[in-house]
Amino acid sequence: MTPTERPITVEDLRRKAMRVRDIADSEVRHLRDERATQVVVAGVAVVVAAVALAYYLGSRRRYV
Repeated sequence: MTPTERPITVEDLRRKAMRVRDIADSEVRHLRDERATQVVVAGVAVVVAAVALAYYLGSRRRYV
């Protein structure tokens, strides 16, 4: 070890582990929010498709 290097302490390792955990938690939150948005958009698309189909079928019956 050179004189300018300092040994790694348990406290250094603990701080690094806490920082990694915080980053991982942040990423998980971001992915969860992104997934929730995808589910909402898919739900809206299904509702719009159902309304369009109902309108189409209703308009066909009226003229027959």
